[in-house]
Amino acid sequence: MKKNIMSTRIKKQFKYLLALCALLICTHLQAKVDVAFDGVEGRLLDNIKSYVQIANLNQDKDYRAFQIRFLFKRAEDEIRTALEPFGYYNVEIKSQLDSTESGWQARYSIALNDPVRIARVNWKLKGDAEDDKVFRSVLSQSPLKQGAVFEHAPYEQIKTQLLSLAAQRGYRDAEWEKANVRVDIETNTAVIDAIFSSGERYHFGDIEFNSEYISEDLLQRYPRFEKSEAFNTSSLSDLQVNLSESGYFETVQVNALWDQAAKSQVPIQVDTTPNQRSHYRFGLGYGTDTGARISAGFDRRWINPRGHLFKSQLQLSQFESRLTALYQIPGPRPQTDSYQFRSQLADKTTDSQESQLIKIGAAEIRAFNHWQYDIGAFWLNEDFEIGEQRGNAQLLVPTVEWRFLSADERININRGWRANFSIQTASRDLLSEADLIRGRFELKSVVPLLDSWRLLARAEVGAMYTDSFEAIPPSLRFFAGGDQSVRGYAYEQLGPEDGSGDVIGGRYLAVASAEIDYRFAENWRIAAFTDIGNAMLEPNQPLKQSVGIGFRWISPIGSVRIDFAQAIDEPNKPWRIHLTIGPDL
Repeated sequence: MKKNIMSTRIKKQFKYLLALCALLICTHLQAKVDVAFDGVEGRLLDNIKSYVQIANLNQDKDYRAFQIRFLFKRAEDEIRTALEPFGYYNVEIKSQLDSTESGWQARYSIALNDPVRIARVNWKLKGDAEDDKVFRSVLSQSPLKQGAVFEHAPYEQIKTQLLSLAAQRGYRDAEWEKANVRVDIETNTAVIDAIFSSGERYHFGDIEFNSEYISEDLLQRYPRFEKSEAFNTSSLSDLQVNLSESGYFETVQVNALWDQAAKSQVPIQVDTTPNQRSHYRFGLGYGTDTGARISAGFDRRWINPRGHLFKSQLQLSQFESRLTALYQIPGPRPQTDSYQFRSQLADKTTDSQESQLIKIGAAEIRAFNHWQYDIGAFWLNEDFEIGEQRGNAQLLVPTVEWRFLSADERININRGWRANFSIQTASRDLLSEADLIRGRFELKSVVPLLDSWRLLARAEVGAMYTDSFEAIPPSLRFFAGGDQSVRGYAYEQLGPEDGSGDVIGGRYLAVASAEIDYRFAENWRIAAFTDIGNAMLEPNQPLKQSVGIGFRWISPIGSVRIDFAQAIDEPNKPWRIHLTIGPDL
């Protein structure tokens, strides 16, 4: 009897096991699940797809039917949750799930209905931030206005922005005292009620520099802020950048010592490590204006604790070689201002001229915003042979130069302007062999057009007054032609000629260029351009023109430009190749 009972039980359990296996086999379907959402698009659809789990199943994995049905039903709540950040709280959803030969088909038809709109907004500032126009500007520019759709992202962005702004502007104890949003689904309205408590604003305290080899007097001239001035992290960032670019230091770390703050002032500590005091530079290059060239330089980054520095460079090239030296003294704002003593020895040989130049000068450099001016004087002694003329010029030349630069990048520029204007004079009454007034103006611009297209424009004009042009050395005369002038012509090929056909330079200069380039790959551009210009003895003489195409490789040091230019005003319209390297401005 027991055996029969046991046998019957075993048979029943075996039948149950077979039934369970059959059920598992029947409910084991392919993993592919097609999901469709109707009634939504754009960012709403993107958020639903990223949030709804059934739309993100692993298609290489098998799921049982009960799992699919569970996720299908759960998706309606997930869709509502995904739409709430955009202000849609009264969403209606119709859903349908079908089994297909390849898997499952889930479809959701969504009716968004009217979004929740803001009925009342109450942003309140407490503490010193109440009188801070930067904080008030953030709130006044907020899109969360009465009547606007209530979206979560702008609300959270303002909360984060005010906390970030507080950290940047020295509100060390800032916090949200209250930040509530009440959404009434029945009336489809939202009420924002938030209080931001900033506490007091801290100010800069004493600044301590840890540097033994640069004087405290010089370092204290680097900060652009004063003790007791309102704290701002951007001022500390500027200080770190300016000290790093001084060349004195290998590393610079600027820290606000908040744990030592007292009486609303936070002390600043600047830790530095010294740079290599001597720096050597070597280079090889080639330019169609200069030919092959080799250069070597020596810098003494600081000569004494007052931060004086010395720079020198020797450049040897096919057409012109020069040795330059610079002694620089930091000015009142050492990151931009300086006093410089300059000297130069140069030897230049072209088809039309030979020149040996000695130049010694001094200048004061000042900068403000995007402007920089250079005022000084130099004395030159130049032995020259130009065409059929030989001479020696000794001139004392006072000089004033203004420079303006504004660009969105330092190297690879998409939008920017550069302007240079200089005036040079000389007088027989002041250690010179000729009277001279010489002016030069140059303007360059880079303007974005359509996507990947730019317009590059350049204009340069110059003029001089002198009653003895033959006494003016080649370094002060005007020439045109070459990589940075009128392409398609050789370096300094354009200008008045003497009886033997040699270019002797002019009193006037006029050059203009227009170029359009297209960025067809990540680091490559193609360009089409035309240049026009000449150097002249009288301003009404004809100009020379060229046209061409070029290729640009966008490198870390600026554009590497290869241009093929045709001198269309020359017999047989010859072509010339130009190679230049450097920024576009």
